[in-house]
Amino acid sequence: MEAPSPFYAYKETRLDLDSATQGSTIAIRLPAHRASTNASRTTQKRSQSTEIPIAEDEVAFRRNHLATAASIYHRSHYKSPRSFLWRILEDGKVLSVRAVDVSRSSNSADANLTLRLTFPSPILPGCIALSDSKDHDILSIFVITDSKHLYTLTLRPDYFRRPSSTEDNVDDWCKSWVSNASFKHPHRLVALGADQVLISAHDGSLLKLDRSSGGDGAVWKETHHSAGGWTQGLRSMVMRGSNTIRFGKSNLDMSSATSIATPAVIIDGVSYAFMVSLDHRLRIWNLAAGRMAYNGDMLSQETESHEEVKKVIDPSQSQLVKVYGDNDESALCVTFSPLGTGQFKFWNATPNEAGNLELVDLFPDNNLIPQTPTSEIWTLADFSVVLDRSNANNFTLWALWKNNMSYRLHKLDFQSGSASRVREAWEGSWEAMATETLRETPLPTVVPGDSQDMTDKWLDFILSPGRFTSATTETGLAIYARGLGSSKEAARRSGSLPERMCATIASTVSLERISDGNMNYEQFRTATDSQWRRFYRLLLELDKQRGEALSLVIDPQGEMPWVVLADGITAIRDCSGLEKIWHNNGMVPAGTEHVARPLFAAASFRDSLSDQFIHACKVMLQEEIFQEPSLTDPARIRAFYDKVDFSNQIGDEEYSQLVSGLGGDFKSVTHLVYQAMLELMNAAEDFDRRPQVLPLAEFGNKLVLKGVQETTELHRNICLDQLIFLVLLEVEINHGEEGIKLETAAIFGRLMLMLTRLELVNWLASTQISLPLKKIERSNSFTEKAMSPTRKPLPRMEKLTVLEGVLRHLFGLDLRRGETMSSVITEVIIQICTTDSEYEAPPAVIQCFLLKHDRADLAVEFSRFAGHDAFSTYIQGRACLAANDFVTASMLFKKAAFGMAYPNPKKRIDYHSAGYLDETEKTLLNAGLPEYYSHIASLYEKEKVYSYVIDFARLSLQFMKIGKQEPQGILLRTEMQSRLFNAAIQTARFELAHSILALFADNAIQHSSLRTLVTKMCESSYASQLTKLPFVGLQDTVDAILAQKCLGIVDVTVGVPYHKILYAWRIQRSDFRGAASISLERLQRLQQSGDGDKMIGEDGLETPVTKQYIALINALSCVEPKHAWILSEEPPRKGNSGRNTQPKRKVVTLADLRRAYQDELDRIAAIQNNQFAFAGGDEMDVL
Repeated sequence: MEAPSPFYAYKETRLDLDSATQGSTIAIRLPAHRASTNASRTTQKRSQSTEIPIAEDEVAFRRNHLATAASIYHRSHYKSPRSFLWRILEDGKVLSVRAVDVSRSSNSADANLTLRLTFPSPILPGCIALSDSKDHDILSIFVITDSKHLYTLTLRPDYFRRPSSTEDNVDDWCKSWVSNASFKHPHRLVALGADQVLISAHDGSLLKLDRSSGGDGAVWKETHHSAGGWTQGLRSMVMRGSNTIRFGKSNLDMSSATSIATPAVIIDGVSYAFMVSLDHRLRIWNLAAGRMAYNGDMLSQETESHEEVKKVIDPSQSQLVKVYGDNDESALCVTFSPLGTGQFKFWNATPNEAGNLELVDLFPDNNLIPQTPTSEIWTLADFSVVLDRSNANNFTLWALWKNNMSYRLHKLDFQSGSASRVREAWEGSWEAMATETLRETPLPTVVPGDSQDMTDKWLDFILSPGRFTSATTETGLAIYARGLGSSKEAARRSGSLPERMCATIASTVSLERISDGNMNYEQFRTATDSQWRRFYRLLLELDKQRGEALSLVIDPQGEMPWVVLADGITAIRDCSGLEKIWHNNGMVPAGTEHVARPLFAAASFRDSLSDQFIHACKVMLQEEIFQEPSLTDPARIRAFYDKVDFSNQIGDEEYSQLVSGLGGDFKSVTHLVYQAMLELMNAAEDFDRRPQVLPLAEFGNKLVLKGVQETTELHRNICLDQLIFLVLLEVEINHGEEGIKLETAAIFGRLMLMLTRLELVNWLASTQISLPLKKIERSNSFTEKAMSPTRKPLPRMEKLTVLEGVLRHLFGLDLRRGETMSSVITEVIIQICTTDSEYEAPPAVIQCFLLKHDRADLAVEFSRFAGHDAFSTYIQGRACLAANDFVTASMLFKKAAFGMAYPNPKKRIDYHSAGYLDETEKTLLNAGLPEYYSHIASLYEKEKVYSYVIDFARLSLQFMKIGKQEPQGILLRTEMQSRLFNAAIQTARFELAHSILALFADNAIQHSSLRTLVTKMCESSYASQLTKLPFVGLQDTVDAILAQKCLGIVDVTVGVPYHKILYAWRIQRSDFRGAASISLERLQRLQQSGDGDKMIGEDGLETPVTKQYIALINALSCVEPKHAWILSEEPPRKGNSGRNTQPKRKVVTLADLRRAYQDELDRIAAIQNNQFAFAGGDEMDVL
């Protein structure tokens, strides 16, 4: 009779070991034994932050990333960090240790560093142990290498927090020791306590090592134990025959202990070590007396010595005995015999008067044979028992089964009692762990008319958080590229991982033409999809190897099981109410049958429909979710039905399958069914957010995130199934002959509300962002201080999902009395996914968080989830502004103006922005329209988009009150006028800037702005417009500004021609004598510069000097003859530069200018005719 299938009550939540922080792996090469301190310090390489090199093939991937042995050790005396994952890598030469706490201390940084310790020789299998000291906050690791050296590593919490803490001090925390009995081969090593280890040797003997409390492991006291004395050990060395078994490099005696319970158990004040030997015997050693306290067959099936059949246990088995002692009078010993079908024994161990132990079988009339997962060959790899503290007769057994790379975890709750009762429990009360369903997510498909590119789909799918580790993807890419014939360098060329993936895939596909000459895009899409699927299958094969189970550990705090994998760890949480139905089709929990039938019928119905139809439904649902509905719910359902074309896409066969799944009709579909279904997807109404005494550590965040991803995917699929079913039910069934008159509109609305929340959570849980790592505690490292005394070091970054970044400060997994961690995690996960979640962050706050961390692209993408209130609209505007979409931002800012500007000081206090809005910005919100628009103008000014600064500054001025104002209003008006003036200057809207000048009430600001306007217009070649502007009341100031500019000119032939501009300015205002005066000044400077004689005309008589004479004469000719004169300062002559004499002033008339002009023409003509004055002759003085 086949055993009944177990009930799936628990859920697998697999976590990878990729750190969120770059550079979190610290590589340390340990010194060899007996290396002197000085020598080791000079030759020892300092620890360094490193990244594990990319594995180029599958062999290197297994060696670098897949552990051959691994487990989790939970400390009992100190809490932060408390849980440590150790792994053996690279053929036994590397020990990797890292903290995997769910929570951490609130006043210390997260212990997120991984120590990758390289030993001089490989670590022996089964020869690693960890212990915790009661007196010192340290973790002790004991390791025996192939060279028979015992290494003691004394690791402090700081080693897992600060990279510099392990620099240059390896010899202080790493000690090695070798036993005098080095001729023996160690087989197993366990830590009996903080300062006591026990070694099982190949000859069946035991070596107990003790060190002083707090010792560093450099000195050990040896105590040898052997059942047959030293003669037995000598005989085992000489005789090698039927009484030994070959394992590795040594022959093991049948009395060798292969499984030793740890730590040592104290009964009646005496320390005992329980162990199972290769000859299928349970042996218990009295460690105080140094003798055996019990020796018997594991199943109490003693065999005669002359019998040929011997019971032999495989030496690789190491988890066969566990001991639990809650009192000083007795202990519970649980053994598992791996022979045959396997059998458990539960023993009660009590001391007798002779100092030995008596073992009583608690279930003598029962064969406690565990139920295997399936009919295939499974091996029980590990087990653990959890005792009920309130009732000693209650037992909980966890059993870990393995079949190659697959594993299953079973649980059995049973009580001691009658044999029949125990038998029934062991035969039919097993519960199992449901495997992770995220790995069963449908692959991206090619759908005609899909707007999303196939490559984008595959990138999102493969690189989604938690699907594949970076090492898996990198190795898969290297193998895939090598399969295409590419070199190693091609797969590792510069560029991000997504870029290299796309380039490699694209190199395999080409876009070709069809017979009519057009491009065959459909064939290109199909071929690209085919290559992505091939690459994905390669990643899947690599990922399967990572899932090999190595050990089972029960966390004593919260009693949650952890399964340690070759490259990862798995937390076992309780199934939610809906998951218990989903994973137990055919044996759903009692009272949920009415929910299960429509649930599974709708899921099967969707599976029978085409991919194109499902894609159309998803697109339609996205529109329904993110757009404001303009129709009633019944009309929305009808429109959904018509747009997706239900009538032509669903055939008779699919319909018949649906009816069959419902039991032949639709009567089982009621409002109560959907009420119960929605309640299962929502959290309990009496949920009270648990106090966050301890914040979550990195693995706590990972655990919550992975559970949320799993639950969100399940609930989204169920909502999609039921919505498709409801649309069909409403349009084709509900109003027909088989109609059930179900109020589908209300259910449709609630499902859409649930789906909206799930889409939001799914986006948060699948979108990643890089954040600066918070530094909680200061560094005391001299190395860190000396590395950069002047330059500020770059902040360390961590890569998280947006869900973690926004909400992780709200998460807490602190246990109340009587709670288990497995149930608390599920409770928190469901609460996050529910519509009325306690862990809620408004979409506007999430957008603020993204904007604060410079991810405007994600903030804009997230806008579809934004609300329609004023603050949400305003934040959307900020997102568009940061993304350089200034037009949309302007529209959104104006749309939010009334709600954000309406005076209400109390309301601005309620604005939560994740630190994005500063206090100055908040004071301008809900303070009136002028203040609001001034705030928007300042935002655009920061982005240097001055055209919009003009718009919003004008709006701010437009809504300001006219008349007497408070000082704050006057300051705001002045500020807006200044912003408007500056924006007009920057956009070359000088007429607007000119009009603003008259509005300035402050003379200093007005004159400063005027100088800016004049200078900008002159430098921008807008001098002609400058001369035409009226400048009412400011003309003299403009003249003075231009005159001052002229004084500062050294060479009038280069730069801005301020003399010409001032000449034109004065001509425009009929100040002809003033124009003539500045023209004369320019003439003099031209004559002094030496560049005034350059010919610029074809007749050879026109030079800059002559042109200036003409301008000067023309200006002075416009004055009445009696006023046609100006004053001129005589420029210094060439020989008088060193004399301290005042320049002479003289009157220059129009006649003088004409005469000088004629002399200049004569001089030019003489030069052209080669007529020069003799040396020493009279100079040709020219004015």
